[in-house]
Amino acid sequence: MSQLLPPEVRDLLALSLVPGIGPRLTAALLERFGSAAAVLQAGVEELSTIPFITPRLAQSIRQAMQHADTALELERIEKHGVRLVALGSPEYPPALAAINDRPYLLYVRGSLTAADANAVALVGSRYCTDYGRRMAARLAAGLARARITVISGLARGIDGAAHRAALEAGGRTLAVLAGGLSRIYPPEHADLARQVEASGAVLSESKMDQEPLAGLFPVRNRIISGLAKVVVIVEAAE
Repeated sequence: MSQLLPPEVRDLLALSLVPGIGPRLTAALLERFGSAAAVLQAGVEELSTIPFITPRLAQSIRQAMQHADTALELERIEKHGVRLVALGSPEYPPALAAINDRPYLLYVRGSLTAADANAVALVGSRYCTDYGRRMAARLAAGLARARITVISGLARGIDGAAHRAALEAGGRTLAVLAGGLSRIYPPEHADLARQVEASGAVLSESKMDQEPLAGLFPVRNRIISGLAKVVVIVEAAE
C-alpha cells in the first residue's frame, strides 16, 4: 500500500495526522505553502504567518508533524482493506469537492461511482419511533428502486433502517462515519457496514483508530450533506 501511494497523498496523510489541523487550516496552509510537502518542511516562524496560528501553536504543530506516524496509519489502512481518496482524484465526489470545508482525504471501503452524484441523504433520530423507522425504510426502498443512492450515517434508528431498506431493494448506499474505519460505530452495525461496503461504500475523514467522539458527529454531517442533492430528516427530536 505505502509503495503505491503517490508522494503527495502520503504527505497529505501525514498532515492530516497532526492534531488540530482540520480542513480549513489545511486549506490555509496549502494556499500559503503550495503543497503538503512544503507544509511539513515549514519552520515555526513560517507557520506563524498563517492567521490564527500563534507562535506557541506553531511550535506544537511543528513538533506534532515530526512525530506523525504515517507508516503505522498505512499499516492500519492496509489491514482493514481501506484506501485513501484525495481531493482532486477522479474518484473524489465532485459535489463534496464543491463545499467550503471539504475534506482533503477520504478513507474509503467499497466503491464511489459517478452514479452517486444522484444521491439523497436520509437521517434522523437514533431513538426513533416505529413509525419513523417505517417511513425511513419506505423512502429508502423507493429511492433505491429509482436508482438513487441513499446516504446515511450508519447510526442506530433512522440511519440503520435507511441503509437496510436500500440494500434490500437492491440499491446503492453510502455510510459516512464520524470515527475511524477500524472502529465501526455502533459496533452492532459491523455486519451492516460490510453489506453497505459490498453495495456502495463506508467512508470517513477520520484517522483509522479515531474514537467516535460526540463532537465529530456534527462535523461528519457536512460530508453527508455535501454528498447529497437532498437531505431528508425523517424524524428527530424537537
